[in-house]
Amino acid sequence: MTNAQEYLRARDIVRLTGVSLRTARRWIANKKLASGKIGGARLVAKGELERLLAPSRKVDEDEIDEAKEY
Repeated sequence: MTNAQEYLRARDIVRLTGVSLRTARRWIANKKLASGKIGGARLVAKGELERLLAPSRKVDEDEIDEAKEY
């Protein structure tokens, strides 16, 4: 087993998420997904897609009040 990072093309994102190819490319273009260009291919780290799709953590009022104290 290797520690190599898995990279995805826009079409892989479509296959994994069910979004349209246009949406996947828009996420990349709008920098919602960080990407790099390698050998002419625009690639996104799989972890970056997981970050985008992860449910956002809801912040409650007590946490907001605590943050204001700092």
